[in-house]
Amino acid sequence: MSKVGYHTAASGVMSYQAAMDITANNLANVNTYGFKASRPSFADLIYTKRNTNNEEVQFGHGVRVDKTDLMFEQSQLRDTGRKLDFVALDEGFFAVETVNGDVQYTKDGAFYLSNNLDGTYTLCNSAGGFVLDYEGNRITVPFIGDTSDIDYDALTALVGTYKFENPYGLDQVGNNYYQANLSSGAAVADPTVKKKTGYLEASSTSVANEMSKVIEYQRAFQLNINMVKTHNELENIVNNLRN
Repeated sequence: MSKVGYHTAASGVMSYQAAMDITANNLANVNTYGFKASRPSFADLIYTKRNTNNEEVQFGHGVRVDKTDLMFEQSQLRDTGRKLDFVALDEGFFAVETVNGDVQYTKDGAFYLSNNLDGTYTLCNSAGGFVLDYEGNRITVPFIGDTSDIDYDALTALVGTYKFENPYGLDQVGNNYYQANLSSGAAVADPTVKKKTGYLEASSTSVANEMSKVIEYQRAFQLNINMVKTHNELENIVNNLRN
């Protein structure tokens, strides 16, 4: 008995399980500032052609998750009233030197002061990474004259903003960081990216949209599971008849 039907349904089970995992990750980050939701894109597997009444008919052999697309539309801005909170509007990013020494990029602009041994302060994020300027250097927080008051205007000018030729191709690497690759192109410092202080960019996850996707993927998952079960039952019947 041909196993084409079994493998076709099994590919659907695995694909929709992956889609539900992506949706679950979106929902888990509904309150994560700067988070950008993902959408799975599906692709058909190989086709075979059959000649039926002198007409060529194509039969598919399943589906797979071809890629995961990041949704970079501008999210809602939340007024925090905190001057160390930043937003890089539209497709702008902040560069961060992580604790591992790598340079990653983020939309989360919740920054803090880190005290240095020499009495100066460096701008960091909540994960302990160093926020970088347009030259890729760590930012030493400026103060007004000899006072202990931060020069927020000068600090805002120092915070670097970066753009990518194709931000939708970035890799998500955890901790709300994105990593450049061949698909996204290299990060380019872009002072024209507009910044806002006293605000944070909310997650782009829409609970209503994600819940509708959960229902859609779950139904498709159940349908494919039933197809697998049906194929197994038919195969058992055939094997019993042979015996």
